[in-house]
Amino acid sequence: MSADVRELLPLYALGILEPDERTAVERAIAGDASLARELSTYQEAAEQLVAPVAPPPAVKARLMASIGQGRFESFAERMGKLFDVTVDKARELLGLTERAASWEPQPVPGIFLVHFDGGPAYAAADCGFIRLEPGAIFPPHKHLGEEATIVLSGHVRDMASNRVLGPGDELVQAEGSEHYLVNEGQEPVVWAARAMNGIAVAGTPVRPHRK
Repeated sequence: MSADVRELLPLYALGILEPDERTAVERAIAGDASLARELSTYQEAAEQLVAPVAPPPAVKARLMASIGQGRFESFAERMGKLFDVTVDKARELLGLTERAASWEPQPVPGIFLVHFDGGPAYAAADCGFIRLEPGAIFPPHKHLGEEATIVLSGHVRDMASNRVLGPGDELVQAEGSEHYLVNEGQEPVVWAARAMNGIAVAGTPVRPHRK
């Protein structure tokens, strides 16, 4: 068997031969079983070299969100208006919800927060996402300024109005209003919030930690 053909086997396995060289290799392996086995070994090695590596689910979800294919994509435009950011920036922010490390546990069990800065119009506001686990309660609190929220997933009951809010529902709380929220469903509730001047719990002002 030609040494030249044998030297082409690794390149054939990688798919980088010219057409005439590919033809020469294929003719050679058709008549030589040992050469065919050798090529098979090279092909197996090549597959391991170029096999795609699936990203972790959370990484993939965040990436898909950033390019407009995330599970909350339908909210991107509304998030842009809520936080005074571009739609692309809104997608980037929505991607944070898919990253476990983004969620900061709060002193009250079952509550997690993602905080970020809003655009120019809401630079002084507390902007972020809140996650309320099944069975958890967001404690009674007073709004020290207007707060606007949009539910992204799950269902939560506003105990002041007894209204159950689900995905897409909005809730605007006026300055001085008081209420608390209960997750009565079987999945976490996630909502986006823009609060002016924060809230007070048991008379004590509470604002998210700014990194």
